[in-house]
Amino acid sequence: MVQQPKHRKALLGTLALGLALTAGILSSCLTGGRKAGAQPALILGIMPSVDYLPIAIASEHGFFDDSVELVRFSSPMERDAALQTGSVDGSITDYMSAMLLQSKGQELVLPVATQGSFRLVFGHNEDLMRLSDLEGKHIGLSSHTVIEYATEKALVSPKGKTLPFTPVEVQKVPIRLEMLRSGELDAAILPEPFATLAATKGLRVVSLPDGIIEHITGLALLRKSYETKRSAVVSLIKGYNEAIAYMQEAPREEWVGSIVQLLGIPPEVALQLQLPDYHPAASPDTTHFAPILEWMKTKKLVPHSYQATGLVPPLPDLQ
Repeated sequence: MVQQPKHRKALLGTLALGLALTAGILSSCLTGGRKAGAQPALILGIMPSVDYLPIAIASEHGFFDDSVELVRFSSPMERDAALQTGSVDGSITDYMSAMLLQSKGQELVLPVATQGSFRLVFGHNEDLMRLSDLEGKHIGLSSHTVIEYATEKALVSPKGKTLPFTPVEVQKVPIRLEMLRSGELDAAILPEPFATLAATKGLRVVSLPDGIIEHITGLALLRKSYETKRSAVVSLIKGYNEAIAYMQEAPREEWVGSIVQLLGIPPEVALQLQLPDYHPAASPDTTHFAPILEWMKTKKLVPHSYQATGLVPPLPDLQ
């Protein structure tokens, strides 16, 4: 059974407030700043996570044209709700979320693979040194997500069997970090920048075993938006590539302000933040779907017949 932390009531209140604020932000974004009669823009949801950084930099440096607009979200639940209702045209999401949405009838595509960064953070228990030490311990996660998948794949015995542990439901990543600091959790997988923030607070951070969580995120777009807003999609991909080229050529000190603004972290943390090896836009490798989809089927999250067919379209011509 997944345990519920003491923060549950506060978390529900925070989520309700966040959804209300998001609705206001979306309304403001969609009704202002565009000329009357202009072609509707491609609206992208972004979150404080490193896989969104090239998009944030492209927006701030004018690498997109006016056909691309950004809206901020604070949680994956809010982001996915906006995708389901069509309030946004797309966002970066993990492959599991994309497959879940498609399996429920959402018409979307994953044209571009993106790069995220996740690491495992230990709590203050000094006896915990290795992944194998977490047998029977309290691990923070959000159920039926790629974090639960990665946790089960990481905590395995030498014989390849998942080690028993006590899962503790903590959907909000900042709360997960605070529970690690307070001793309520023994470990948790955190995305960047939260893993680096944990390290600055004295917590021990380790990389996950290879092959678990390197290829799990991509740019998801509503299929209708991908097909009808073609010029905006091309502007998005071109700007994304231009931002990555800029990040590779310019010293981080030159664009550290973009990290600070997107992630809400101090400049000194932004300068030491572990970033992914960003690559220009390319289609996701569908072989990376297979282990995630197999796990989803064992959890009965999708029908056994579901195959994620048609999720990856050809990239548009950028010429």
